[in-house]
Amino acid sequence: MPRDMLIPEQDVRKIVRLLGKVAATRGPAAEQRRTLMNGLAEMIDADAWSWIVSRAADHNDNPAIASFMHAGLTEQQVAAYVRIMQDRKNTPVEYKSLNRLRLTKKRFTRTWDQLVTRKEWYSPRNKQVLDALGFEHLLYSVKILDDDGLFSGICLKRRLGRPNFAPMQRRIAHIVTGEVDWLHEDDKLGEVTLQVRPLPPSHRVVLTLLIEGQSLRQIADKLGRGYYTIKDHTKAIYQHFNVKSRPELFRHFMAGDGQDVN
Repeated sequence: MPRDMLIPEQDVRKIVRLLGKVAATRGPAAEQRRTLMNGLAEMIDADAWSWIVSRAADHNDNPAIASFMHAGLTEQQVAAYVRIMQDRKNTPVEYKSLNRLRLTKKRFTRTWDQLVTRKEWYSPRNKQVLDALGFEHLLYSVKILDDDGLFSGICLKRRLGRPNFAPMQRRIAHIVTGEVDWLHEDDKLGEVTLQVRPLPPSHRVVLTLLIEGQSLRQIADKLGRGYYTIKDHTKAIYQHFNVKSRPELFRHFMAGDGQDVN
């Protein structure tokens, strides 16, 4: 390996300290994931991050998200983010390359400029996406969890006008996320994604925002849809998961449907 690509000793020490902090964190895996990502974002100077566990039906499919964690995003950015992820008519330009890699590699880390050309990234359509999200530079780290489209996907972000992530920062992200394989694995979420996948994109968006804790009125306002349309989507989601209320929906995602007992 070229010497200029070796991680400096001070950064190696930061990585070890962060991994030690994650290992020592008490509580559920979600808390450990948050500890890891907050530390990694600070280490590589990212403004925000998101972590999804998702399942795609094929290389053209949008994510069927079972878990969505994040930090550094406003409520408006969260709404825009989940809506864009499910927009099949205007799929983000980098998704094709990400899906192609997902079918050929078990784990990978890429910045946007390794996935698409500068012309594609700053095309009028994608520029609208970047402006809507409020972030210009994205770094993805993905781990494939099974042979049926299940993956763990991390995205680190920098705001508009900031420089892109440097190759060394990309390498640090790849090493850090690769040293916590046990944080990517989650059998319950893998099962949940199989249930989410049949939902149409509009319902997937509403589901994610419901789990975020937003009210129907807030969801309608953020998505620019009518209140009763969102209410109908919510009713369909409840029927799909065989629940009758939002607390039951939360319990379904946190504890499953109880079929592991009997």
